[in-house]
Amino acid sequence: MAHLELTERSKQFAPKIFNFLGLIFLGLIVFSCKDKKEEISHQRGEMTIWVDPANKNLIEALTDVYVMKFPEVKFKFVYEPENIILQNLINSKATAAFINKPLSDQQTKYIYQQTTIEPRSTLLAYDAVIFIAGKESSIESVSIDDLKNSLLANDNRFVFDDGNSGNFNTVTNILKIEIQQGQKVRALENSQQVIEFVTQSTGTVGIIGMNVISEKDNPEVKEILSKIKVLPIKDSANVLREPTVENILEFNYPFFKGVYFIVSEPGFGIGSGFSRFAGSQQGQLIVGREGLQPNFLYDRQVKINNNPL
Repeated sequence: MAHLELTERSKQFAPKIFNFLGLIFLGLIVFSCKDKKEEISHQRGEMTIWVDPANKNLIEALTDVYVMKFPEVKFKFVYEPENIILQNLINSKATAAFINKPLSDQQTKYIYQQTTIEPRSTLLAYDAVIFIAGKESSIESVSIDDLKNSLLANDNRFVFDDGNSGNFNTVTNILKIEIQQGQKVRALENSQQVIEFVTQSTGTVGIIGMNVISEKDNPEVKEILSKIKVLPIKDSANVLREPTVENILEFNYPFFKGVYFIVSEPGFGIGSGFSRFAGSQQGQLIVGREGLQPNFLYDRQVKINNNPL
């Protein structure tokens, strides 16, 4: 009799047990799907890259091709001056950046201590700071000594694209000068404003990045070059140096600068994938097409047919 009651009770609880087990199984499936969905991948997802405006053309050219390879990837750009981006990297507001200087060892160590993720700075290309004047200007070149004295005296003859930009940092670092706190530097909001300003003020020289005008076949660049001229730099030996790719490669042009992609992410995500792509042969060909000097050079593979025709 007792055995019969136990059997009947088992029959009553059996559906509940199966329901409970079913919920557990369903939960495992949902958890598994969620885990797969959140899996780190360089082929899908979104990434925000903080970009100094001087590097706008190059980053957009590289990411356009990367998205063609991986259509499920989306990039968002935040354009800010280099100094602001560096600060945002340090306080972890930014995790990816395209600027003209790498993180220092101290900055890298600090970010790792705060996040347990070690950021990587990859040199992808060489760009340059260039000096421009309006077509009607009588100025034909810029002397390094004259530039240094002018900036220290703050005589307003030179105008930067931004007082916190990579171009400003490059110039002051190479000249080994420090602008004192409170000292004013003539600067506008972007390179487009500088270009317009020098065309209207013939006694001034604008300071912008070469990448702004390096793609010579671009109709917008052709329009810019119809209004301005790029000035050579007279070095300490009184030799005029043009900002050509050859001079940048041989370090003859004094105001060259690197272009760095900085990323701080766990695993091999979009940032790592993009960094590898940008340093690949295809990515470096895009750098060259943009009129800049690639950091990674590749020998041309020429196949010679020795068979007679």
